[in-house]
Amino acid sequence: MGRGLTVSGWRYVHASVMGTGHHTTGQPCQDAHAVRLIHTGHDEPLLLLVSSDGAGSARHSQLGSTLACEETLRWLEMRLSSGESFLEEQDGVTLVYNLRTLLQNLGEEQGVTLRDLACTLNVAALLPERQWFLQVGDGLTVTQRPGEAPKAVFWPDNGEYANQTYFITDVPDEHVHTLTDAGPIERVALLTDGLQPMALSLRDRAPFTPFFEPMFRAVEALEDNDGEAHARLHAGLAAFLDSPSVNARTSDDKTLILASCRPPPRPEPPTQEETPVTPDDEPLLVTDSEPEPHP
Repeated sequence: MGRGLTVSGWRYVHASVMGTGHHTTGQPCQDAHAVRLIHTGHDEPLLLLVSSDGAGSARHSQLGSTLACEETLRWLEMRLSSGESFLEEQDGVTLVYNLRTLLQNLGEEQGVTLRDLACTLNVAALLPERQWFLQVGDGLTVTQRPGEAPKAVFWPDNGEYANQTYFITDVPDEHVHTLTDAGPIERVALLTDGLQPMALSLRDRAPFTPFFEPMFRAVEALEDNDGEAHARLHAGLAAFLDSPSVNARTSDDKTLILASCRPPPRPEPPTQEETPVTPDDEPLLVTDSEPEPHP
């Protein structure tokens, strides 16, 4: 769209990267995600974000996570694109039932069981003043309102035992977590459980802000979701997720979606000791912080 901030204000980057443990076992990347920015019939920007982590113990969970993301995006757009109505909390169970039926059909086509397609699900649908969130299993959605610290919409749902979680293929209704909220949100992130050791503070039971802040700022330096700057930042995110510093903390697949509608920071005039920033300078998706480990 040329120079100037994107009309909706939302800029975003996203990536799913195979974990080092999957290189060892020969498993494919079982994470998937989907992002779409549209305008409703009332000309409101609608940002749709979905992430899913296929169960490591399920033989074809990469098929399940991919279908879950694609079909959730289609369902959200069908329900919300007119702008006439919004979602309610009980719509979460409806979506999960629809996905389960589609996964059952896929299993029959592929000659595999429903359990072979098991996957988690995190969803965010954001209008300027209304939001709808869903979570099944682990992973995380992080939001930030103007003037507030980042918050987790839901805490990862790991069940009673370590390394246990819930999947859309068989989750009880009471573990389909949904929230309808109101008011402006300027930052949102979705991530799968491979990043939880770095992205969460267990002591504070909250997102670890130093993990997110430099990456959100990099997104906010973008003017739009096209062009070379966006492509470079996109590639930088994927490289960061596959970097030695991240792989030293987790061997799992990793997905991260970052979106912000916060205006770009105003450049400060350089001092005598500072070198002016040129248009070719790109923000780096790196963090020198040391978040608490997730047991």
